[in-house]
Amino acid sequence: MKILAIACQKGGVGKSTLAINLAAAFSLMEMYQNPKDPGQILLVDLDKQHHSSKTLAGGVFGSDSGESENELTTLSQCLTGRTPLPISAIAQKSHLPENIQDKNLHYVPSDFQGMEEAENFLNSDSAGQFRLSDILKPLESIYKYIVIDTPPDLSIMTDNALVAATHVVVPIDLQAFSMDALNQTLDKIDEIRGHPRLNPGLKLAGIVLTKCNLRHNEERAWFNSLEKKYRDELLSPIAFRGDVHTAQSQGMDIFSYKPPRDSEALASSSLATQEYAKVAEEVKKIIDKP
Repeated sequence: MKILAIACQKGGVGKSTLAINLAAAFSLMEMYQNPKDPGQILLVDLDKQHHSSKTLAGGVFGSDSGESENELTTLSQCLTGRTPLPISAIAQKSHLPENIQDKNLHYVPSDFQGMEEAENFLNSDSAGQFRLSDILKPLESIYKYIVIDTPPDLSIMTDNALVAATHVVVPIDLQAFSMDALNQTLDKIDEIRGHPRLNPGLKLAGIVLTKCNLRHNEERAWFNSLEKKYRDELLSPIAFRGDVHTAQSQGMDIFSYKPPRDSEALASSSLATQEYAKVAEEVKKIIDKP
């Protein structure tokens, strides 16, 4: 089981969008590459805004449709021990990706108030950094890939993601403040894997530039600077494209919003699908290494 955390100290860099689309891409790739026995994918959303899990639940931003938070046992209850149920028992099957019949993408229901309470609970627990790792361990025989979305900070929730993960991807945009966020996030990753009791096996799967416009002189300059410093860690860039935002507003991953004509292709003629597909293929190749 590979566990991929999507983490960055800064908000607005596309963490949730990347988590949704990587999870959907992994789902599609498994269906196409292993049609008789595709691996199962799980998305775990530690951000109290829960945009990624809400999207997989069928919700649309700006509405409360598609998610019955009062009826479902949520991630926060697992994190705080307020439910005897294992996380495997509360995971729900997503309607995404829409262009495959047998769905292999699941999510864990989440909610704003519950995650706020869970964060306070974990901060007061001496072993709070290990809670997510503990509840994910029994999933080894169920899921091939777990994607963890994190809040836009380096709080106890992000610590939990990094302690539980086998790999981490850091998304950033090409803005001045993002450079500070990148350095702080990489320092946090080094702190987690530098501590023998936290997660010394954690690997950086890469840094992905999101919402970028390399025709812009300032962004091109930032890109050149990053390429010199992190050449081996940089994944393919993802441009700022309207298709991605339209897909989000409709509660869809990019591959469902712009499906290919070929029923077993990942990307379509949409440049957004091609860019997310390329990053997904790069990440999958890295995390699949023994």
